[in-house]
Amino acid sequence: MADIETPPLPAESGHPPHAKPKQTRHVAFSEVSECSSIPGNYPRKSRRCCRCNCGSCCFVCCAWSCLGVLAVVLGILVLGVWFVSFIKSDLPEVRVQRISFPGMRMANSSKQDTLLDTGVEVILNVTNKNEKIGISYKSMTAEVSLEEIRIGQGHVSGFFQEPRNQTMLKLATQVTRTVIPKEDGSDLQSDFKERAMVLDVVLNGTLALNFGRFKLQGLPFVIGCTDIKQAEVDIGLEPKCSIRVFAFK
Repeated sequence: MADIETPPLPAESGHPPHAKPKQTRHVAFSEVSECSSIPGNYPRKSRRCCRCNCGSCCFVCCAWSCLGVLAVVLGILVLGVWFVSFIKSDLPEVRVQRISFPGMRMANSSKQDTLLDTGVEVILNVTNKNEKIGISYKSMTAEVSLEEIRIGQGHVSGFFQEPRNQTMLKLATQVTRTVIPKEDGSDLQSDFKERAMVLDVVLNGTLALNFGRFKLQGLPFVIGCTDIKQAEVDIGLEPKCSIRVFAFK
């Protein structure tokens, strides 16, 4: 008698034989980063929160950058002030030692005007007070005014001044047949007789400071000798002139 094989019964769950049931993966919210770059893994609220965090980081970076730039600017300003103070402390002292007016004469050209002929000579005492720094002067231009009347310009040759050294600097200008108002001519002639002339001298040029082998060149300067009274110079007071560096007339 032949054996009868009975086919296997279908599974009650409805899955085909020998098939594994599908497994569903449950993902917890803690496994997904709030700032994940994968779309759809976080709600809109979390994305807005990430934008806020990035904005705060940018604000902190900008704040630190501004503070850094401000610190650099302040440092440059402090160094600049120190440098200018250092240069000013090494500038020479300039005093007026003598003034004279050779060949001064006036003549009336009309009822309102006077012709002025005069020369002006000024001796300046330039003192380098530094013990180790020499000063080199380039050629300078001098402008002279007498009782607010412009006398003319003069040129002074350049020279070098050793440390702790004095140099006598001579300025000379000349005017011929300069027309001035008659009233000014009368006042000028009266002051000349009484030796009460008032003089203004302005020199400008460039200088260099020599620190041994190191030279700081091309420093513009202006020397101003204003309201110099002849009576004070005659008695030996030697009025002091101002000197400004990094200045132009």
